[in-house]
Amino acid sequence: MFNSVKGEITEHAEYTVVQTPDSPDYYFGNLLLLERAPHNQDRPKLETDFGNLVGLPPLIKHRTFLWPVLEDSPVTLDAFIQAGYDFHESAVLIAQPADLIAPNQKNREITIRPYMHSADWSDWTAMKIAENAGHFPEREFLSHLSGLQAMYQKMIRDNQGNWWGAFVEDKQVANLGLFFTEESGRFQAIFTHPQYRNRGICRTLVHHVAEDAFRHAARLVMVADENHHAARLYESLGFQRQERMASLCWWPKADATE
Repeated sequence: MFNSVKGEITEHAEYTVVQTPDSPDYYFGNLLLLERAPHNQDRPKLETDFGNLVGLPPLIKHRTFLWPVLEDSPVTLDAFIQAGYDFHESAVLIAQPADLIAPNQKNREITIRPYMHSADWSDWTAMKIAENAGHFPEREFLSHLSGLQAMYQKMIRDNQGNWWGAFVEDKQVANLGLFFTEESGRFQAIFTHPQYRNRGICRTLVHHVAEDAFRHAARLVMVADENHHAARLYESLGFQRQERMASLCWWPKADATE
């Protein structure tokens, strides 16, 4: 959904090529989608093909490969991991209206509303920067955030969805995006400020927005780290794991050179 709004998606003989020309630092907006999991011996060819089809430094400084997890058989990725790639596996969770379960105890401290002011987006940016904490190079990360914000704001103007915040008094303590295509709604980047976690804020926010969203959508989709507690949190609200996606991503680390 999002790559088609801001970027370009083309079919290649072996891959689906995703490119976001205006955001070269968007790691998951410039990637190769594979039909199957790669193996160690595939690394040289995949890196060459990525450079030819997606791009090379100085414009494209990373490499990202994404694929559906079709079976539980082990894959050999040591050559990628040893070369500095980050491996990630995500669960795709889906809920229909009848699946939604209210939290056992809602947080009554928060006020939930869609973003209304530029200050809401300023707080969003500040929370994202704090969350990054040096994980990605700062300049590239800020460029990535600017591109994301522009994309989300365009989709909001086009009535394709909204960004929601949870506030304690005037302080934004959690947020998420929800955008629509045809009969589906897709959650984006659910986040709770570290100082406000374990208070039921995330459950309350997701449930509130999901209830509102089912007035427009027949199903809601979210993606979460396969092994993260957030996936279990969403399952407690009635979302069910339907499929899995895996990825390998390499980017220049702050303390290393190519």
